[in-house]
Amino acid sequence: MIACEKNNEVTPNNHDIDHHDNNDSNDDHDSNTDTVVCIYDTIKPLEYFPAFPGSYWVYNDHDTLKVADQYEMYIFNSASYALEADYDTLILPKLLSNNIFNSADSFTYVNEYKITKSHNSNYKDPIFKGLLSLTEGAEFTIGAAVFNHQIIGKTIKVDTAINIGTTRYENVIVTIQFDKAALLGGTPEHCASVREYYAKGIGLIKREKRNYPIETEFVKSVELVEYKINH
Repeated sequence: MIACEKNNEVTPNNHDIDHHDNNDSNDDHDSNTDTVVCIYDTIKPLEYFPAFPGSYWVYNDHDTLKVADQYEMYIFNSASYALEADYDTLILPKLLSNNIFNSADSFTYVNEYKITKSHNSNYKDPIFKGLLSLTEGAEFTIGAAVFNHQIIGKTIKVDTAINIGTTRYENVIVTIQFDKAALLGGTPEHCASVREYYAKGIGLIKREKRNYPIETEFVKSVELVEYKINH
């Protein structure tokens, strides 16, 4: 008999399989039963995107980003699209995205500072796309390169502070998103179409957008109104 069960207390990158031999001496015939217990990795949220189960964020457009009450099992193909499938399983927080992330989808899964790609994304895109990096100047992958276009993220500021209304947020990371093809026109900062702000212990507090190169100024897309982090 083979059985697999999830364990929500397993720390990341700890993959265990336990084997048990059970002999039932009451049977008329001797029998050996091997039980395989699979304990999958549970990936807990990190401080700049603390998507703990039961948490929520309400934004100025009344859209509410919620986290399901329990971690959930996510099975995915970890191999490149060009290689033979290699399926893996993780236990992850599940975001009820409500137009905040992957607007075409009703939910997405969180893997530290990455989320699962949208269902309508390109087949070449990585399973998990980056949200941020803790290192100033570091770039992270959002989409795959397709016909010379590739959406890349970059952290442009760390440990900064911003005001939203009367609330001041400290320990803020600022990121941008840009198309590599647009770099012919300047730097990533110059070509960016999205700018996001993540506060330590809170998560996404603000997003700005512009239609580069038609628009030169960023326009507010979402701003945080209230939140609850359910540690």
